Amino acid sequence: MPPIEPTDRRELYEHFQHVIEGTYDQLLEEQKLNYKQNMLKSFLVETNIEATTLKEKFEYVTVEKVDYSLFEVLIDTSSDEDDEEILTFYLDSQDERFWTFYSIEKSRPAKDAMEDLIMAEQSGLDYLWFPAQLQRYFTTLGKFQGAGINYDAEDVFSEEYIDEHLPFGELSIQSSGQGTSWLLDALSDADLKRFMSLSSVKIRREVEEGAVIERIDNNGRITTRGGNDIQAHLSFVETIRELYADLIRGIEEESRIGYPIREIEVEEDERHSSGQSIEGTPIVINLANTVENLKEFADSFTSATKPLRLWGVGTWLADDYYKVRGTDLHNNDSFTLEIKRDWIRLYLPDDACGNTALRIFSNIQRYYDAEASFGERSNPKNSKVGLTA
Repeated sequence: MPPIEPTDRRELYEHFQHVIEGTYDQLLEEQKLNYKQNMLKSFLVETNIEATTLKEKFEYVTVEKVDYSLFEVLIDTSSDEDDEEILTFYLDSQDERFWTFYSIEKSRPAKDAMEDLIMAEQSGLDYLWFPAQLQRYFTTLGKFQGAGINYDAEDVFSEEYIDEHLPFGELSIQSSGQGTSWLLDALSDADLKRFMSLSSVKIRREVEEGAVIERIDNNGRITTRGGNDIQAHLSFVETIRELYADLIRGIEEESRIGYPIREIEVEEDERHSSGQSIEGTPIVINLANTVENLKEFADSFTSATKPLRLWGVGTWLADDYYKVRGTDLHNNDSFTLEIKRDWIRLYLPDDACGNTALRIFSNIQRYYDAEASFGERSNPKNSKVGLTA
């Protein structure tokens, strides 16, 4: 087996190659993995900090440079009551805004460690938030093999709100194999479609030299469930990162509200202001599942709790028109929401992070309305993936 402690990227990728070949063969022969035999997991993370500052922000994290923009990150989970061990991740920070953490630790501890890291106060890190439209696009990047549906209203809304306004608080479906497409088509024709939020999709991706089987979760985690070509996985992670980055760039270029000062030149080298103008448009999110109680709905989404981490104060603009001014606790960016029964307007200032918009949008799909969509004027241009219905 190649060394577990690599000295450069080549050695790390050789080790991952061995891991994905081994897990694939083992699953084919035994339908289960051996003890300490785990799948390769890649976590895409949005960030606005430097990799080397992780150890300064988190006393339980150790960071050592391996190669150019590649770091070994050790996370001490010994504070957890039932799992005392140090977990190893490898951080590729070549893209300064969208990092990739790799791990071959057990799935649950690795997932929990990443959540603790990302959701920590002032972490400077955030998940990638894949809307349903983007996840459906992922199924076109290979042979569709499975899907997961999770609707978790209980994580955001109170029991009283669910009892009064929603048919149920939780829905979970996992399907794989040929019947998955038929199942999704059948369910999408039913009233349940408003609560069928895609939480994961699984595809088989073939390339010239081989293939990989990938499960893509809606928060940027990609699990390689087998295959024979690590380059196929690496290129797939890069493809997903680029698709998401295009969406973020589109939102930040077109949907942040700025008030630049206009200038006109009246004489050579002499310029005068002619006042301020407005640039950008608010993001409009259309709802298929109308909101019965605007204040309770808004308060639930801006209660400063995970996963949204939004805090805000609301006011009534009219009997059926509610407004929230708030702060994104991930990065302290401000935002404003205007809410009516069948749409939401999101106003982001011109220096806000576009990730806030996709966090709000994808969580509305997951916790309230799986059919929520961007309005036509809000759809990011120059992106391969549209967010409209």
